Amino acid sequence: MTDDNARHKRHRWLMGAFLLMGLLVAIPAGEIALGMISQAVGRTTMATNPDGTQRTVYWRDYPGIAGVDPQKTLDGPTPEEGYAAGQGMVGELRSALSKELQLEWAAGQQGQSDADVFQERTTNWFGGESLLAIVNAPTSQSTGVPRAWGDKQRAIQIIGKVTARYGYEAPRLDTYDLWSDEDRIRELGGPTPETQVIVSGRALGPAGQWLSFTFQDPSKDKEGRFDERLWPTDGSFGQPNTLMLSYGANGLLHEADREEFKKRMEPFKGLTLPAPLDS
Repeated sequence: MTDDNARHKRHRWLMGAFLLMGLLVAIPAGEIALGMISQAVGRTTMATNPDGTQRTVYWRDYPGIAGVDPQKTLDGPTPEEGYAAGQGMVGELRSALSKELQLEWAAGQQGQSDADVFQERTTNWFGGESLLAIVNAPTSQSTGVPRAWGDKQRAIQIIGKVTARYGYEAPRLDTYDLWSDEDRIRELGGPTPETQVIVSGRALGPAGQWLSFTFQDPSKDKEGRFDERLWPTDGSFGQPNTLMLSYGANGLLHEADREEFKKRMEPFKGLTLPAPLDS
């Protein structure tokens, strides 16, 4: 799945424009050109062949993605299998949460196609395309949200109990450790999970799969600062008081690409993956 803080950042384009202009003035043209070449070539490292000679490894050709063991990719589900199992897991979660916490669930969005769920040939994060497909299933939204922090904790325990049956790790809250209290109050509504309007987290599964959950509790918004963010416009899909559940995967392998994946993985066997590129 992608950086936990990215969806919460606000893009201040004017300030960004001034910063970019300053950087362009400050950075020599040669360094800018070098950066452009690096992006075009992708990540490279040196490797030693069996005969002792050196070779350049072009990681743009890597068929997997950064952060996921290629063997786990091969052992994992196809995108279609992962999606079906993930939707089954979400269905179990909805039933368990309805039983334990009396939550009800809104009807889903209409007209969603496979093109909305699967993103083919996702980036490998080394400057090239992988053979894998990202999966982003539709979000399930309850029509109410547990108000008390103890009930939210109970909901997280239920999520962990169900996802564990699918081989997932225990759910964890998004902590935003680098944020100040002011950032948390502005973006989440409070300095601690107990006081926040928005509390999110995820459970990580096999082969880069994940289950995300988000509580939206406007009762914690004493000053009305989240009205525009949480209350949907007329006719839009969205619940202001809700627990949202969503299954996804950072990259799963189609059965038709399996042999090609193994063939393209050969030059990278035994090598340590480099740090991924920023974009």
